[in-house]
Amino acid sequence: MFAAALIAAGCHKNNLTSGYGIGWVTLSDTPGDFTSYIVNVNSLTLTGKAAGVVTAVGAIEPVDFAKLRNFSELWSAASIPNDTYTSASIILDYTNANISVMVNGVPTKAKVVDTTGAAVTTQTVNITFDPANQPVVLPTLQSASAIRLAIDLNLPASNVTDMTTSPPTVTIKPFMTAATSAPDTKPVRVRGPLINSSVNVGTYTVYVRPFFDAVNTLGSLSMFNDASTVFTVSGTTYVGTPGLTALSQTSAGSTVTAAFTTYQPTATNASVTAGKFNSIYVVAGSTLEDFYTQGLEGDVIARSGNTLTVRGSTLQFNNGTRQYNEADAVVLLGPATIVTADDNTTLTGLNYNSVAVGQHIIARGLYSLPASGVVTLDATGASSTNTGSVRLVSTELFGSVVSAAAPSLVLNLQTIENWPVSVYNFAGNGSAAVSPAAYSVNTGSLAIPAGLVAGSPVWIDGVGAPFGSAPPDFNAFAINAELSVPASLQVDWTGGTTAPFATATSAGLTINANYTSGVIRVGSESIDLTSLAPTPQIVPATPIGDPGLPAKFMPAFAIGNLSAANTTSITVFNTFGAFVARLPTSIVAATPAFHFVATGVYNRGNNTFTASSIDVVN
Repeated sequence: MFAAALIAAGCHKNNLTSGYGIGWVTLSDTPGDFTSYIVNVNSLTLTGKAAGVVTAVGAIEPVDFAKLRNFSELWSAASIPNDTYTSASIILDYTNANISVMVNGVPTKAKVVDTTGAAVTTQTVNITFDPANQPVVLPTLQSASAIRLAIDLNLPASNVTDMTTSPPTVTIKPFMTAATSAPDTKPVRVRGPLINSSVNVGTYTVYVRPFFDAVNTLGSLSMFNDASTVFTVSGTTYVGTPGLTALSQTSAGSTVTAAFTTYQPTATNASVTAGKFNSIYVVAGSTLEDFYTQGLEGDVIARSGNTLTVRGSTLQFNNGTRQYNEADAVVLLGPATIVTADDNTTLTGLNYNSVAVGQHIIARGLYSLPASGVVTLDATGASSTNTGSVRLVSTELFGSVVSAAAPSLVLNLQTIENWPVSVYNFAGNGSAAVSPAAYSVNTGSLAIPAGLVAGSPVWIDGVGAPFGSAPPDFNAFAINAELSVPASLQVDWTGGTTAPFATATSAGLTINANYTSGVIRVGSESIDLTSLAPTPQIVPATPIGDPGLPAKFMPAFAIGNLSAANTTSITVFNTFGAFVARLPTSIVAATPAFHFVATGVYNRGNNTFTASSIDVVN
């Protein structure tokens, strides 16, 4: 519906008359203990000082927020009136929600209820922007004014899970924040069919169709590419201009692309700002989606011959719908299966034997549901309509160091992609049995982080060694010590409290000792708050950006009231001082604090948690 207006949103040369600008709306999450969290996001409205209530996004999108832990998704490039906006309202529909949690290493669909114990339908989240950082769309001749609206659903703050029931019960009350800059540095995924490309300029343009939408057009956007952008186009990998050239030779309108981008605020003139989406890597063509095949994303927990067993999988139909599978699925491989690795040019000669146990994959193939009832995807590529393919996606290991001396590291492996190592059957990965207690990692030219010694927790990103070739068991792309891994700090008070904090100043705060439960989670690692004395000092992160431009990263601190039925009212602050000043008037006997969730990084050495976001639920 906004195609003509936004055909080159990155450059803002379009046919809109004066009076409108662009709002780039992104969706993300603060991760929680969910293997799926699929709900419908119905709409986004904004309230302007002059325009009143305007609908920024009206297309209903089913969103699996559990999949948004590592990237944000561009929901819309929305046309919005010039104005200053004070608040936003988002409607979520839980009527057909699929929310699953892990029970003994197995995804299990939960019973979903509201705070009264009733079945859940629609929920409205009302968000008041920080008065010092309200979205402003200024008048320009050709709608060259553009803003980003970064929306985040905090899963730990939005849900209470009771694991004592069968099935587990999830009580929901959605907690979302919105601001003109994201409280994280995740890449932004931009999906949609190709409109055109300009190889000389280094751009290509798409209609925005978020997630797996096959119908709606939610604006358009030009992506900026450079000499280091990695392209995978219909199974072939390129770098830089050759990749954009290959993309330009595909069919406009039918070639679907997904670019993983950074967002860079830019100046349009002395008073107006906009931004650019710069591609890190792009997946396009049959490797991403085609008319004949369906997709399946999940984690390979076993392989027998050319049959993969995949846990926690999502089946992606090419009509835009999806299905989360609590039961394990099957993917069939063959010599004709096209195998690629996302955002990687060093892995060459990939084939169907490159897919090992422990690998996170996205496969394309022909879907069937045989009499056994096991979801099956034939990715053998054995016919003209079966362009079978498997994308190797960077996979995260967590464990403790046994020994480390470049170019190798031995790991006492505990989880892969947050699944406990006990669910993986490594038979066939190597000529000898693979031992999780002595899992060997090829570190190549990567430096071993200083201070990483035997017993240290470590997070390793990479891909498994080809099936049957171990050792080594895994090839590392990144080695991360605790200080560089995103962390969350979650505290709960059963029944609520009016005194959640022992100290609270503009420099930081500490948690009172009256909490019911508290945990710091660093990836798959859990640190019980009771093991730390005193509780951590929580300090705000520092915004990142260029002078005179909107911040690339800006922390968000929010307070949300859950007392109204089916509605949450949330106030967002982008400065810690304003947030702390509001706490005493918000947390009172009538509205005590129930949950506290901070995200950021944890420094065990000085017991300090640097928070990029804080959400207080009262």
